[in-house]
Formats: sequence, structure tokens, C-alpha cells
Amino acid sequence: MTAPAEPPPTVASVPCREAPVPSVHALTYGQARVWNCYACEARLTSGAVYAGWSRGSQGAHVLNAEVWACP
Repeated sequence: MTAPAEPPPTVASVPCREAPVPSVHALTYGQARVWNCYACEARLTSGAVYAGWSRGSQGAHVLNAEVWACP
């Protein structure tokens, strides 16, 4: 008899603030405007953690955006 398969994890293995920052092209409108967490899309409230810059460009236009994570 084989062991049952483990269910997929429901919680990310790393906290949002430790997830790698994607390029600006991979962000949604809410993430780029700092309304949502860059890692999990949760709405940000008090206690959000600064995660750095998401970098990208389109031709000569710089599209960099600050990203914030859940506490």
C-alpha cells in the first residue's frame, strides 16, 4: 500500500515580504499603485512593509514602481 499524496500547501512557503520582486510588467494596476500586496494581491492596510522597487521600461520610458507587502 502506498502513502496518500499530500495536499498542496495553502500558504506560501515564504512570507510575502521575502518573495522576489517581479518586473513592473508583471504587476497588476493595484500592485503598481501600491493598493495591493505585490506577492499575494491582498489589499494593503496599516502595517504594510516596504519591499523595494519593481523595475522596467518601455523604450525610453522608465516604468519603475515601488512595491509593498503584507505585514
